[in-house]
Amino acid sequence: MSARATGRVELPPAVIREASNWFVRLGAEEATPTDGAACRRWIDADPLHRLAWERVEMLGRQFGQVDPQAGLAALDRVPSRGRRQALKALSLVLGAGGLAAAGLPWRAWSADFTTSVGERRVATLADGTVLSLNTDSAADVRFDGLLRQIVLRRGELHIASHADPHAPARPLVVATPLGRITALGTRFVVRLLDDEAWVAVTDGAVRIEPISGGAGAARVVDSGAGTHFDARAVQAARPAPHADDWVQGALYADAMRLDAFVDALSRHRKGRLVCDPAVAGLRISGSYPLGDTDRILAAVERALPVRVDRFTRYWVTIRPRG
Repeated sequence: MSARATGRVELPPAVIREASNWFVRLGAEEATPTDGAACRRWIDADPLHRLAWERVEMLGRQFGQVDPQAGLAALDRVPSRGRRQALKALSLVLGAGGLAAAGLPWRAWSADFTTSVGERRVATLADGTVLSLNTDSAADVRFDGLLRQIVLRRGELHIASHADPHAPARPLVVATPLGRITALGTRFVVRLLDDEAWVAVTDGAVRIEPISGGAGAARVVDSGAGTHFDARAVQAARPAPHADDWVQGALYADAMRLDAFVDALSRHRKGRLVCDPAVAGLRISGSYPLGDTDRILAAVERALPVRVDRFTRYWVTIRPRG
């Protein structure tokens, strides 16, 4: 039997429950290398185990925001019957063959421009503006006779604006669910976060207008600065050097906490990358090429008193060395 995650093989309920439990258990902060070894033995014991695990990993790569630690805590708080019901939802997805039943964000996937995890993309638009998409991002382009609009559906983009050849010149706007950013002859970055957005300007300026903030909430952000905003307000701007390093394929760190560095790196790597709280406060500096995240992990291991534990190819934890 083929153990491919894309197969339509029906998995036994007991196997699905075990895979679901391993999924939340290995993502917990208290997970150990012994747990990882036990999971590998379970995977290797039966082709059905491997198939169930591959489906879990596939879902994990598509839903990077799922927090197994939170899932584990929630499951441990409910009685056994409730736990079974909580796992049932994941089981339905796995048993159905994976992504087809998962309710994925099809709108973002069908956008004009998309990238997968670890991929970056550059496109020159009809007006000469250069659009760059960071990892796991999606955007639509909507140009008409009055407006040049780019709709950020997911992730992060960089805009290098170009003078509009159209007469009269049309405003260049990036639209998000939280508000709009108007280019004022500029290069800038926009990133969607959980309930806010981040904007950083590397040249020129932008005007940010929160969708529910009214005219008085609009703010102009100048070159070299960045800010967060939500649907109602724009926060005070602060210096934002290296905000667009990813456009050149680099991850820059200047005495960055290791947990923040790992969080940034995980956006560019398929699977789950975890920083043990025991080493979270270590500091790291340097410019790291994003083309090979395994090389970055090796560099971290050389530079800091840490080790990189690989439970599987897509499940990596950085722990104290020794």
